[in-house]
Amino acid sequence: MSEALDLEWRDVDLCGKRAVVWQKQGRQRHVDLPPVVIKWLKTIEWRDGHVFRPVKITRKGPDVGERYHDSGRQYGGQIKSGWSGACRRAGLPGRIREWIPKGEKKPKEWFVPDYTPHALRHTWASWHYCVHRDIIKLQTEGDWSDIKTVLIYAKLMPEAYKEQIEE
Repeated sequence: MSEALDLEWRDVDLCGKRAVVWQKQGRQRHVDLPPVVIKWLKTIEWRDGHVFRPVKITRKGPDVGERYHDSGRQYGGQIKSGWSGACRRAGLPGRIREWIPKGEKKPKEWFVPDYTPHALRHTWASWHYCVHRDIIKLQTEGDWSDIKTVLIYAKLMPEAYKEQIEE
């Protein structure tokens, strides 16, 4: 998640369909961007600074911030509301958490998705292997230090899914 939140437009090559993301250790990693991601990135109006920014809906329209809170990669939660809303709208499984805040009488509700943003790294690894069938390439592009970690993230998928993944 921190790699995505720290991604800046100067590190995105839409024509080359690649991005450079920066690791916690200060190393760079090159990421191939699938066609669906390129198509979506082209719809973003701004092309400087951070790619992913918080958006507040106001009476005057969307108010786009400069970047999500920089936690120094110490903890998450910067996109908790956005993630929750996106999962709920997509119909993904989850549960409703209800509580009464201290000093209030009316209960509040919050949708808690079953999936976390980190789960997408597992999906990416499985899709990557399905498309490329190259465990060394996956290890390199996932920036995992040993093959055992790659095997934790990637699950074997039938090759029949390759075409759908590449769309």
